[in-house]
Amino acid sequence: MPYAISGGHKKTIEAAEIILNQGGNAVDAAIAAYLVSFIAEPCMASIGAGGFAMINDTHSVKMVDFFCQTPKIKKAVSRQEFFPITVDFGNTKEDFQVGKGSIAVPGAIAGIYKMHALWGKIPMAELFAPAMLWSKQGIAVDKFQAYDFKLLSDIFHLNPDGRKLFFDKKDELKREGDIIKMPQFNDFLEALVHEGKDLFYKGEISRQVSEDMRAGGHLTRADFEEYQANIVDPIYFDFLDHKICTTGFPSVGGMLITAILNVFQDAVIHDQFKFLSLKHFQTLVQTFATVGNLNNDPLKITNFLFKAFGINASIRQHGGAKWGGTSHFNVVDKDGMTVCLTTSIGEGAGYFIDGTDMQMNNMLGEEALMPNGFHNWKENVRLQSMMSPTIVLDKLGHSFLGIGSGGAGRIPYAISQAIINLLYFQKDAMTAVEAPRVHIQGKKIEMETGFNMNHDFIENLNVWDEKTLFFGGTNIIHHFNDRFHGVADNRRFGAVINNYD
Repeated sequence: MPYAISGGHKKTIEAAEIILNQGGNAVDAAIAAYLVSFIAEPCMASIGAGGFAMINDTHSVKMVDFFCQTPKIKKAVSRQEFFPITVDFGNTKEDFQVGKGSIAVPGAIAGIYKMHALWGKIPMAELFAPAMLWSKQGIAVDKFQAYDFKLLSDIFHLNPDGRKLFFDKKDELKREGDIIKMPQFNDFLEALVHEGKDLFYKGEISRQVSEDMRAGGHLTRADFEEYQANIVDPIYFDFLDHKICTTGFPSVGGMLITAILNVFQDAVIHDQFKFLSLKHFQTLVQTFATVGNLNNDPLKITNFLFKAFGINASIRQHGGAKWGGTSHFNVVDKDGMTVCLTTSIGEGAGYFIDGTDMQMNNMLGEEALMPNGFHNWKENVRLQSMMSPTIVLDKLGHSFLGIGSGGAGRIPYAISQAIINLLYFQKDAMTAVEAPRVHIQGKKIEMETGFNMNHDFIENLNVWDEKTLFFGGTNIIHHFNDRFHGVADNRRFGAVINNYD
């Protein structure tokens, strides 16, 4: 039974394989993988997270929006638990706002139930089994998670549950190879099997969280009860004899991918140049500068896409893009059903839901999500995001590529470069993902070493001597030679499973 899976952690993708081998389809496998990621990748994923999934069921492509929603009521600043935590990245430090006042309504549980209702094939209880097993047995911390633990240790340390999960008895942070167990998450899943999503949105969890939020948070039971995961049509456009299906609003990332690839396509339509040449670098910089002038503003991007390319990318509401901890995985099954899912909890709020081992997001404390400043968000709307899982179709409408990335504001640029490497330069999937990347950060050009050019005469250029997670973690599945192949980005120590039988 052929299939391909790529993602951010070995256990995440193993869960998907288990379900595929039990007769589940790609959506079933993605649900199981997502639940296991809550244990294997706790800096990125949780029942307190949000995200997007792009799904090709072999008949059509749809986007599932289960990203975070702002609360219906905003408390006065003086009544909020909202404070900064400094994260030391080594070469720079950055403040992130955490506490109960930083939490937005999470969509992860609504997302998996929406996907299962529309596309699931086997019972939800079977999809919970891998997460229930590994929550008790534990999962070893890998190299990338150990790095994230170190970055976010001060946030974990705010809460007794965080200290219990991520620190040892000597109050030392767990390291690579140490085991993370989440027995309370197992208990939560057992209850969720019997009660369904109402446990989270209308039952004990919503009651408990809303009670806790009385002291410093915004969330109420109404926020949970009225939350909905949405099915949205993707943005479609043609690129080099393929059709790109990427995320629409509230993902600004998909809108930026649309702009990047169309500007690049116009620039090279009568040109041909070598991979990693000076011209390659210059064209990327010019393309990114053009798109960067849109300032991640959805209205500006929408107007630009319509006027320049006739592409309609509608905006349903206004909201705010982000740094936070983000993970992405892809699954394609034997029938070609494809799921690409990206999720995030930001850095986490430092608040854990009692009895679940799960941390809530801090999306209201993400400066990039707050274009008008902290505490000036609009009530009861979806927040914007750079997360942008994307599916590329061939001429027959079959999945050719499933792709997504972590990396905050770099996400659409990392995804676009991998697509360009595959479709314009005709490189193999591994080369497309591992090739050096470029990003423009303010007035500075960030570039991984590897372009065949003289760096000395380019102003505002910062060359990175090694590949780094700064440039994202782009995981893909790619159809080539009548088979799907998974490829994971070594920048974030991704994992793959390819079965060709």
